[in-house]
Amino acid sequence: MTLLDDLTWGPARNIISFTGGDLACQPEFYAQSAEAIKRLGRDLWVLFETNGYGLTLGNLDAFREAGIDSFWLDIKAFDGGVHRRLTGCSNERVLELSAKIVERGFVLEVSSVCIPGWVEADQIGEIADLLAGVDPETPYGIIAFIPENEMRDVPSPDYGQMVEAFEAARDAGLRNVRVGNLGCFVRDIGQYEALLGMGAI
Repeated sequence: MTLLDDLTWGPARNIISFTGGDLACQPEFYAQSAEAIKRLGRDLWVLFETNGYGLTLGNLDAFREAGIDSFWLDIKAFDGGVHRRLTGCSNERVLELSAKIVERGFVLEVSSVCIPGWVEADQIGEIADLLAGVDPETPYGIIAFIPENEMRDVPSPDYGQMVEAFEAARDAGLRNVRVGNLGCFVRDIGQYEALLGMGAI
């Protein structure tokens, strides 16, 4: 059975991403899925998005064997108390994961959400410092918070807060830092062009 014809294939279409919630609670399913994807023989790249909490070392090893290529790790907060308030869980193991992922030969990219009053430039800088110690080329996305659900009373960061967070990550030694959710904080073309000039987008 043909799932895709050659007209739908191209260099930007060879990534299959597992995403949505945290997936590491069902590791066997995703390991088996990755194995099936690799058997298709189309040089497919498999990306696994996670908040890291369920990504044990055993799961990492199983995913390596199954053929998963890369991880998008969402680090919610550097401060343990803030992380627990946001997620209900400790971040101790999550903060150790970037090194464990890279040691096993996976490609790693990381993101954090900039949340005013919760996760700001100081914590973004600490996360970036941790990542730079593993690999200063690690792609790091700083995403502007969007007020939703239980945190709908928390505002999105403004332009200055996002620039401060970006600069904190760059000052920590990361060389591949970008900001996201521009519509939440960019107010005019001048701000957009300034971000472009500093390499933030």
